[in-house]
Amino acid sequence: MTMEEQPLDVENAPAATKDETSDSGTSPADAEGGSGSTANSNGNPHRTIERKLSISEQAQANSSGRCRAPFWLKWIEYPFRVKNPQTQQYLEEATAHAMDYQARGPINQTGSFVGAAMINLAVKDAGGPKNTVYGIQASSILTVASLIVGITAGVTMPFVGALVDHTDHRKAMGSVSAFIVTAAVAFQLMLSEDTWFAIFILEVIGGYFLIMHQVCTMAYLPDLTHDLTAMGHYTARFMMNQYFVQGVFTTIVIGVGYNLDNIGTAKVGAGLATGLGVIFFGYSWIFLFRKRPKLREIPEGSNIFTTGFKQIAVTTKHVFKEYKALKWFMIALLFSPEAGAGTVLAIAVTFLTVFVKMSVVEIAVVSLVMLFFNIPGAFVSKKMCVLMNPLNSFRCAEVMFAVVNGLIAITVTGSTQKDKYLMNFYAALIGIAFGWMFPSQRTLAVALIPKGQETEIMGLISFFGQIVGWLPVFVFTAMNQNGVSMRWGLGSVSLFLLTSCAITFLCGSYDDAVALVAHTSDEYLDHFRRRSQNGEESGKEGSFADEEGKVQSTGNNTGTE
Repeated sequence: MTMEEQPLDVENAPAATKDETSDSGTSPADAEGGSGSTANSNGNPHRTIERKLSISEQAQANSSGRCRAPFWLKWIEYPFRVKNPQTQQYLEEATAHAMDYQARGPINQTGSFVGAAMINLAVKDAGGPKNTVYGIQASSILTVASLIVGITAGVTMPFVGALVDHTDHRKAMGSVSAFIVTAAVAFQLMLSEDTWFAIFILEVIGGYFLIMHQVCTMAYLPDLTHDLTAMGHYTARFMMNQYFVQGVFTTIVIGVGYNLDNIGTAKVGAGLATGLGVIFFGYSWIFLFRKRPKLREIPEGSNIFTTGFKQIAVTTKHVFKEYKALKWFMIALLFSPEAGAGTVLAIAVTFLTVFVKMSVVEIAVVSLVMLFFNIPGAFVSKKMCVLMNPLNSFRCAEVMFAVVNGLIAITVTGSTQKDKYLMNFYAALIGIAFGWMFPSQRTLAVALIPKGQETEIMGLISFFGQIVGWLPVFVFTAMNQNGVSMRWGLGSVSLFLLTSCAITFLCGSYDDAVALVAHTSDEYLDHFRRRSQNGEESGKEGSFADEEGKVQSTGNNTGTE
């Protein structure tokens, strides 16, 4: 195996990168993340440039290694390894993120196949798209499911955030939510004329736990690196890999389902997505993601059920007072489709199924076009985050998305073949916008959030997004229920995107915002090292909770194989 194929060996690697003029080794102080200029072992005062280990690197270095993949299984992770652009080495939790993305992509895509088939079955059961079934207009069945997920998530996310923040169960929650999401997709293989409403319920359950899973996963993201260029590289590569795998997945669904009916095609997608979820979720959460110590204790007089809501209020007040750019960015996200592509997906699938009258295979083709154009979009994001900073990159992507969406509402007027061709053309442009927008947004979020508060603020962002994140789908559903053309319901999404973009101009200077939180990175690294190496729970000096929850001594041993 060549050096480029080796994963990051942080337990044996120095914690700092030094000038070639320095011939000294790395001291213990260096390994703990010290910085500044030092003299080498020969007394020569050479300047030393040091790089502190990230949280993920520290967690990997202190891992017991008991949950490492056997050698005969490690080939699964090789295609998903992403180099750190600074060290040119691989990090296990970066690979875990990449594999988690690969599982989520096909599962999210399956929602469009199953959703389209479910709408058709509901319309058939009701006797027409304008008729009601179970008290819901048949053509609104998928958007109503999205509404339920959004509102429920908004109410409960503070509790989820408290579990992640005030306990050491972050990895367990990510694992359990991944299992439930995969199981929900697996049960969708039962889709039929008699079971479509049960599938509707599973869509709600799976959608909710997918949001919970994203919160858990996003809490790990800032731990990968404290360098913004490296973070932009990571997020762009994760998205590019996801779009590629999702595109291959969709191609297989189209090929296998070409001669099948809508239900058969949906089942093909659900079956493949289940298999990919088992492999990628299973591997990443068993072997690659590490446990984390709890960030803080539950305040006196509170409990795990109430502390999340209290923390939301405290954190909101703190953010709004101290971090102007983060405040307005969070408010902007209220009107952006960040609460998931689930919101936009529900609207798009309903529009394509009911208004354009596309089959599941035709919708899959539109999705495939969009997915492959997500890849150049992610590449554009990577470049633009460097050229114009992540804030301006995010703005440009939102404007592009809004303009293309508006053009769809204006020019796609029916269900003719011309309209279907137009949808494939617009899918390419939407793909570029999506691929550009989401990596930029994630890079921007990491840049603006003070280190050590990622979990609670990510939870806060998720909470804010869910408060009105369901509003676009609510407007679309309300307009549809009242007989307004779906074209204008779809067009209303552009108004939300433009509103989001306008609000970001209240953030002020991006450079000033990053400088405001820059000092928190070093403080968080030191705080994490102290908490992960303390012996409060074990009575031992220098300890770290491994993947199985056992405390491993790190005083004289890294605890790795």
